[in-house]
Amino acid sequence: MILLTQDVEELILRDSRKRLPEEACGVVAGRRSGRVKLALLALPCKNVSPVPEAEYEISPRELLEVAELIEEEGLEILGFYHSHPGGSPVPSAIDESRAVWEGASYLIASAEGSLASWLWDGKKFIREECIVLISFSCSGMRGK
Repeated sequence: MILLTQDVEELILRDSRKRLPEEACGVVAGRRSGRVKLALLALPCKNVSPVPEAEYEISPRELLEVAELIEEEGLEILGFYHSHPGGSPVPSAIDESRAVWEGASYLIASAEGSLASWLWDGKKFIREECIVLISFSCSGMRGK
């Protein structure tokens, strides 16, 4: 399960609308406690794909920079987000062929403004419960 703050949800959806007709992409960071992830940050990244209308790619250099920033904040990478400008928030064949972060959440935003999360188990995507929190407390979710 992944819990999103309302700010994280709004940032992902706003970034997805802003980058139309291209796919938006970024990194989701926060804390985890057992199987529950709490997403506290969504960090937009440049889509460096040669066909950004159909797929996304984050450069290794930018991913490293974002990972260092997340670590400095005492958080961890929980997963990634991207948009499907012309489709539903379901992983595509391209998404599945490129997923490599086992245990990561892959959030996908549709052009209509819906958001779904998928857990990569190393072989396939599994639909992951995604709950948006209006208000929350971080006690009990400290560190790794």
